[in-house]
Amino acid sequence: MPEEILTNEWAMWANEHAFVSAIVMLMGGITGVFGFDGAAFAYYTIVASVFVLIVEYPRGMRRKGNTVERRFQSIFHPILLALSPVTTNYFIRFFLYLLLSVPCIFMFPTLLGGICLFIAALIYFKAALGGESWSASTSRVQRAKTLTNRPPENPPPRPPPQGAPNEGFTEVPLEQIPAQ
Repeated sequence: MPEEILTNEWAMWANEHAFVSAIVMLMGGITGVFGFDGAAFAYYTIVASVFVLIVEYPRGMRRKGNTVERRFQSIFHPILLALSPVTTNYFIRFFLYLLLSVPCIFMFPTLLGGICLFIAALIYFKAALGGESWSASTSRVQRAKTLTNRPPENPPPRPPPQGAPNEGFTEVPLEQIPAQ
């Protein structure tokens, strides 16, 4: 088998994991502001999660080029290209997310989001070791259209209703069946 088939694209998994962990961090930060000690960690987590959401919202182009974009992700491409060394290099993302996840573990509501971001950082490290990097997707995905505009000619098969008489079959009592 060719080597291309055997390699995984870890950046795609890291992107989805970091995006979801940023949402978890945001919810934990909002929860941590109300009724928990250490509101400074909660405010930090809210700011860090918004930063991670902005960085992770656009999906990068895959090696094959068949990326399914998120809605309105092209709005964020200029932002990510302006922050080019930080956003395109996965080694830098690994260290950045590793550092961003550390203050999140000091408060209970933000703990889960911090651990998730730490795991996302490890996945980005695996992607960086594989030589992957982020690049803006240039392809526009078009939705597949149906091939026909006509409704089907025949209705779908349906089972007979319960208790309806069987057409073409007659019931034979067991007494009339000859024994063998």
